[in-house]
Amino acid sequence: MWSDAGSDAPRCLGSDTAGVPAEPLPDGYPDGRALCERCLRFIALDEEHRLVEHDTTDPAETDAERARRREWFNIHGW
Repeated sequence: MWSDAGSDAPRCLGSDTAGVPAEPLPDGYPDGRALCERCLRFIALDEEHRLVEHDTTDPAETDAERARRREWFNIHGW
């Protein structure tokens, strides 16, 4: 049976790694955020161009954000 005791920490291992803003769609999405290669989400960069600390998932993520990310991948690929 699954338990929290045996689960991975929610913090993404891509946190605090170097990043560059992802190539934007014509309307600017993803708005200067970088693609985290670990969790495949767009994450803000700090002043040193490192991905800010983030979890592997975001329960508050909207359907619109998921759709835009899917659109980005369909255009730009991995």
